[in-house]
Amino acid sequence: MSDKPLVKFGIFGLGFIGKMHAQAANSLPFCVPDPQVDLRVAALLRRNAAGDEAFIQSVGNPAVYTDINEFLAQDLDFVDICSPNHAHLPQTLAAAEAGKNIYCEKPLARDMAEAEQMLAAVKAAGVKTHTAFTLRYHPGVVHAKALLESGALGEPLHYRLIMYHSSYLSTQRPTSWRLRMADSGGGAWMDLGSHLVNLSQYLVGEPVNVSALQHTFIQSRPDVAGGSGSVPVDVDDWCLATLKLANGAVGTVEVTRVAAGTGEDTSLEIYCSKGAVRYSASKPEVMQWHDLKSKTWITGLPDVDARVNGHKINHLWATPKFEQGRMVNAHLASIYDFALCLAEGKDSELNFESAVRTQRVLEAANQSAKRGGETIRLE
Repeated sequence: MSDKPLVKFGIFGLGFIGKMHAQAANSLPFCVPDPQVDLRVAALLRRNAAGDEAFIQSVGNPAVYTDINEFLAQDLDFVDICSPNHAHLPQTLAAAEAGKNIYCEKPLARDMAEAEQMLAAVKAAGVKTHTAFTLRYHPGVVHAKALLESGALGEPLHYRLIMYHSSYLSTQRPTSWRLRMADSGGGAWMDLGSHLVNLSQYLVGEPVNVSALQHTFIQSRPDVAGGSGSVPVDVDDWCLATLKLANGAVGTVEVTRVAAGTGEDTSLEIYCSKGAVRYSASKPEVMQWHDLKSKTWITGLPDVDARVNGHKINHLWATPKFEQGRMVNAHLASIYDFALCLAEGKDSELNFESAVRTQRVLEAANQSAKRGGETIRLE
């Protein structure tokens, strides 16, 4: 019998991302050498109990509930919110009232009012929180962070982050909650921009000014797959935001879900006073850096102490022999990291306070876009 702490959690929702989380957590003993906790998916909350039986069996056969009170009454170390954005607030409030620690998908909420309400609830309940900004677990990103913090490259001057998807390019893709403002809080900017804004805050710091432009290229979609009816789209397909830091550094964040031929392209460039870093999510285990001494670009991982929440990233990321692709690897590292924080009794750097700071930038960009790109100052 294992003498490691057992960390049990329950998942709200079993759509694509819920299955991703369950698969990732279940992979821990196979992908990470000598994990320091036993991690178990113990419960699922779904609208319908039936369905996905083979998948549920494959991730340890957790108990399935359709009643939120029964679900929250279970012995769980944390709950994992994998539901659409409009459900994050009520599920957080219920989980906090039940005294459960909370792991939540991004973006935290549809808007600042909801995000602040969620933060107030978890603070009042005294529960620990973590948000799934999984790009912060790519080894290349964590090493870039440590290299930038070391001062070897000087101060950031300007930077660029992009995330290009082609997933919504087809005009025949039917509507969904992601394409309705009332359910999602926004389109590509909320969906993809949340990742990049949080990443820019992590790597270069907090912006003080934000301006943005947004556009909806496909303004109506089929109401159902193969249907003849159509419904309007009221969220953005593309967004370009400019972020300015207090020290004068300036950067751009561009996201789109209608970029033909891209699949899922994510990259960043940060140019500093003594060097630069580059990173592409297509190769998450490496980065590139340049300094004025070497006068050349180096590809690999610099010799720096790369950690998240005090945990070495090479202890969180799946080993090459057993890795399951960057998405599963990143979700595994993020969930495992939070489980370690709980076992150690400490807060996560990716807590709801961090997520609220990201939400503030997201909302400022939305306001700017509505005003034709007007600069919004962040207080």
